[in-house]
Amino acid sequence: MKSYLLKKLIAGYKVNPRHSGLDLVALPYKYTNEKILVKHSNKKMIIDKDTPLLGEQTFPDKFGRDKTYTLYYYQWQPSKNQIKLEL
Repeated sequence: MKSYLLKKLIAGYKVNPRHSGLDLVALPYKYTNEKILVKHSNKKMIIDKDTPLLGEQTFPDKFGRDKTYTLYYYQWQPSKNQIKLEL
């Protein structure tokens, strides 16, 4: 299982107006076949095959390395998946 320590949540309207009112998780990789454990502010959630991908965006590297990077967006839902983690 991959693990990712999240620094901040993204307001949904910044990604797409239809996601207004949602908090989103932006990850540098998307779910393939390995679950992703996301930790933020003493809360946790697991991204798995049942977690819908809400979008992706590609950005130029701001440090001038002539590369781009892609972020994958998922809805932050720690309470739904918190029970699975505690078992």
